[in-house]
Amino acid sequence: MNDLSRLSKEDLKRVLDETEGHIGEIRAELERREQSDQHEAVDSLELHLEQAQVNWTEVKAFFQQVLAELRGKSK
Repeated sequence: MNDLSRLSKEDLKRVLDETEGHIGEIRAELERREQSDQHEAVDSLELHLEQAQVNWTEVKAFFQQVLAELRGKSK
């Protein structure tokens, strides 16, 4: 396949069709893997959130600081 000029038009079309088919398969596999990675990341995040302990005193202090900054009265 190094010298495409020796191939007939039909052979060139066949090679092109096969190549486009392979590209489609590769794109589909890449998409499947990306979706799988995203699902794994979401599952890990859900597990992390389930294991997280909330310190409501710290949450309250955080929001108080945010409100103070928004009002222009940084502590």
